[in-house]
Amino acid sequence: MLQTRLVALACAALVAACTVPQVRAEPGTLVIVGGGLEPDNAEIFAAFLEARPSSHPTIAIIPAASGEPARSAEAFREALIAHGADADAIEVVRLAVMDDPATADTDEARWAANVDNTEEIARVAEAGAIWFTGGDQSRITGLLLNTEGRDTPMLAAIRARLRDGAVIGGTSAGAAVMSDPMITQGDTLAALLPDTQAEPLQVGRGLGFVADMLVDQHFGERARLGRLAAALLREGQPHRRGAGIDENTALVLRTGSNTARVLGEGYVTFLDARMAELGVGERFGVTNLGISLATSGDALDLVTGGVTPAGFKSATVGNEYFATAPITGGGMALGATSLADVAGEALIDNSAARTVEWHSFSNGHGVTYRFTQTDASRGWWGRGPDGVARYALEKVRFDIEPIDVTIRRAGN
Repeated sequence: MLQTRLVALACAALVAACTVPQVRAEPGTLVIVGGGLEPDNAEIFAAFLEARPSSHPTIAIIPAASGEPARSAEAFREALIAHGADADAIEVVRLAVMDDPATADTDEARWAANVDNTEEIARVAEAGAIWFTGGDQSRITGLLLNTEGRDTPMLAAIRARLRDGAVIGGTSAGAAVMSDPMITQGDTLAALLPDTQAEPLQVGRGLGFVADMLVDQHFGERARLGRLAAALLREGQPHRRGAGIDENTALVLRTGSNTARVLGEGYVTFLDARMAELGVGERFGVTNLGISLATSGDALDLVTGGVTPAGFKSATVGNEYFATAPITGGGMALGATSLADVAGEALIDNSAARTVEWHSFSNGHGVTYRFTQTDASRGWWGRGPDGVARYALEKVRFDIEPIDVTIRRAGN
């Protein structure tokens, strides 16, 4: 009789447990900044701080990428406080490979072993927000991944916090590590042209917080469109979509979501290489890439490249402001050479153009960037609350064609 009652009680408890609603953590958030984050960028700081789960208000700063780890951590700490963060809720994770010359009494290079330190791991394990400063992205991965490429205990704790709803952010190098693989170095001309005296393109292991996509930073400022295209089409590259983020600009998304918000003063460039075809020659060339551009207030679909423009932007296709043949050229003598100027103003907002070409060259070799408006292309333009006019566009075709260039003095 007693055994029967115990079995009955056990079954009742099991039924009750199954009927109690299970509380699941919200997906974590990524705030990916393209470098050059200004301390007065209120909307990016607000997005980072507001994404913290209320149960975990602590912020952990990881300065591992920096050559001045103490100074860079303190600068970000001060910016957080200026934007309303509680100073007592901010922790600096002692993880670095470089000694900061500003701290004579501390050798931050000794922090390299702290990936296994329980006290330092606890700083991230209890945090609702984790921030990676800028510097060299390979320093971050060199510390957080072991010699076999597996997660160290600290990285495992960071991943656990993201799964449980924390926000992870980073700028410059802290943005590059968001993808896996990640771009570790390289200039656009070196990636596209032979025999160019510039830094060659290299790709290595990243941390992979964002799935199925490459992340590039300092994008417009350092003319990295060609670099990202070349990286996406490298042999063995598993991803065919990339996001290039300008300085003082952020891409904000929930993990597992296909939709991201853009914040800040610049552009996010979405590059889609899934339908692209490489050229057959030895020189780099590619056809049928897809480009989309989004800026603050826009939403970007990270699968299709579709853009949901901010409410203040109006459609340009069918209502083009310009009606003049675009200049085909390149170089410092021509103004308006940003991607937004060329693919936005000269193409998608210009009734006289269906194709715009721009050229770059070095040592007799060069490339033509060709932007083509297709039936699927859309564009928008408007002035934001800050009074600055910006474009948004989606699904513009982009080709890169190798060319040879001969320069000789005019005979006048």
